[in-house]
Amino acid sequence: MSLEAVLRKISKDGHVYAQDFGAKLSEDAPPIAISRQGLRSVSVFNGFCAKHDAYLFSCLENEPFRFNRMQLFMLAYRAAARECYLKRKMCESLPTLEQIKSMHGISEEISYTEEVLIHQAASLQGAEELEQLKSKLDEMLVSSSWDRMVTHAILFEKPPCLTSCFVFQPFHDLNGKQLQDYTNLEAEMSHLAVSVIPTDQGAAAIFSWLDTANNAPRLFFESVVSSTNRTSAVIHAVLDNSENFAFSPEWYELLPDATKVYLLSRVGLFEASIEYHYRPRPEGAAPALSDWGNSLVAPF
Repeated sequence: MSLEAVLRKISKDGHVYAQDFGAKLSEDAPPIAISRQGLRSVSVFNGFCAKHDAYLFSCLENEPFRFNRMQLFMLAYRAAARECYLKRKMCESLPTLEQIKSMHGISEEISYTEEVLIHQAASLQGAEELEQLKSKLDEMLVSSSWDRMVTHAILFEKPPCLTSCFVFQPFHDLNGKQLQDYTNLEAEMSHLAVSVIPTDQGAAAIFSWLDTANNAPRLFFESVVSSTNRTSAVIHAVLDNSENFAFSPEWYELLPDATKVYLLSRVGLFEASIEYHYRPRPEGAAPALSDWGNSLVAPF
């Protein structure tokens, strides 16, 4: 996420609240937490060197955001580049059997469980699919084919309490309707890029997908739009499907403890898009989160 154009606008004293994967302090401690962090630690992404990052995303960092086609494309491109980089790193992070034996002082032969092998295979396929998406976006970037990206946005009249930038494969919409068959390893899955940013007029939740995508991204977007509480629907779409978000301290610090626990429970969902199948319309059962005011939907 952009430090100056996005994060700075929701920060307090140079800090926001974001997901923390720090070391567990005890066996009872949760594997993730939401903690107060400096802006640079939240915005840092090592997929590009500083020089190329500044050049590539100049239209986002140095120009007023006007929803032009290039800016909308670059928002989605930045999200895809980040996810592609991190997904591959995650696949490479699985320790070898020899490393596991060494770490735990095991002398006998060991093997991965079936669950670990399935998870690793799924992660590798996910990384390959993201790399294919990134390759398509690279071609569009080189040819300035901004119009190949389909974009719709929900425009709110008040500033957002969070910001986010991510890409995911929607398997179910918020109504619980299946959009893509995640069990079919031969099927080509479509991706949806989502950015939530502050604007001069309030907030924008921006949804983008390739013009060659199947119906899944559009249907997921429409399920957000159809909500009777669009603010909460957008917040759930972010927390349920991404770890790349930041909370405004002025909002988060005033929340009741029970609401903070609820937010963390959404962040900790293993696969929210499948969760929607069993518990649809999560915003309907959620505590009061925020209200970004009236909204309108606009294609770009």
